[in-house]
Amino acid sequence: MEDREKVISILCSELELDEETVRKRVEKRSSREIIKTNVDKEVGNKIRTYRLAGVKVDEDYKRYYPYDDLASKVLGFTGGDNQGIIGLEVKYEKYLKGINGKILTMSDAKGVEIDNAAEDRIEPVAGNDLRISLDINIQKYAEQLAYQVLEKKNAKKVSIIVMNPQNGELLAMVNVPEFNLNDPFTLNQNLRSQSLRELAVSDSLTGAKKQEQLNQMWRNTCINDTYEPGSTFKIITAAAGLESGAVKLTDQFSCPGFRVVEDRKIRCHKVGGHGAETFLQGAMNSCNPVFIDVGQRLGVDGYYKYFTQFGLKGKTGIDLPGEAATIMHKKENMGLVELATVSFGQSFQITPVQLITTAASIVNGGTRVTPHFGVSAVSADGTSVHEFK
Repeated sequence: MEDREKVISILCSELELDEETVRKRVEKRSSREIIKTNVDKEVGNKIRTYRLAGVKVDEDYKRYYPYDDLASKVLGFTGGDNQGIIGLEVKYEKYLKGINGKILTMSDAKGVEIDNAAEDRIEPVAGNDLRISLDINIQKYAEQLAYQVLEKKNAKKVSIIVMNPQNGELLAMVNVPEFNLNDPFTLNQNLRSQSLRELAVSDSLTGAKKQEQLNQMWRNTCINDTYEPGSTFKIITAAAGLESGAVKLTDQFSCPGFRVVEDRKIRCHKVGGHGAETFLQGAMNSCNPVFIDVGQRLGVDGYYKYFTQFGLKGKTGIDLPGEAATIMHKKENMGLVELATVSFGQSFQITPVQLITTAASIVNGGTRVTPHFGVSAVSADGTSVHEFK
């Protein structure tokens, strides 16, 4: 290095680093010091034009996501070492990651390369392409709808899943607010609702607190979080009741606006009640008392049998990391009150992907499918390496 002060000045300016950090590394006596990694190509090229003695710009490859925040919590991203961090990047790492190449040279005891020495080269092997089922048009449309709901309801987050019930292929999975895959370590992205802006944390956070906020930003609510499904779960109670013969479409019920189970008064969403109605009408009205009655007819043993048979006690096996399991009462702890609330989707929790998978098994005639994004891994020459089915 011929002019240390000039080197320090230019690197501080072009790399946007403080002088103390750069000076410490420039003045350190060592064979090689890394000043900064993951520098934009334009910046690296500009530093080259200064022709600074002792300064070298190395090139590397970096994953680039052309759609920025589209399906960010599904696709995931890679770190500085191109290792997958979250999402499909982690799940299919072994297919996506190639083999690094090597240049073999001779050096002296200090690690300095010997001029005109023999050199050998091991060529790198490119990783495979991953073909997935996600439909970009459906994904974008679902994202627009999710952001509309986020604004209208002033919600903290909104999720949407679109799945083919016949084969489990996922056509869209939206978790808004999404984040920019090309800038995954910047907090407070896409905070379009007032409630989120109020909860926004400072970019000055460091260490564990910042990592906690990043983990929350990257979290895929569709698979990582559970919630009470509510009335959407009534289709499972209806299916179990009809399949077992506990209820028929024409069975008569009466809804006064509530149902008393043991010492608990459980209300219907219609305070005045629906009055006399058949089971079919009760389903159309989403009437809580009707579904409570169906649950009571099934009994704890019968309902628990169907709950398990639908696959609700386990996980779906989706090809994304971090899937949460169902939180359900133990059979021995279920009384009539718990049975009543479970019958219309309360007092237990499942993931959104578990709910859509269970609903799909009703839609397709009883076959439980495994939700998935992966379709095939394809090599650089277009040859199919692996089919995911």
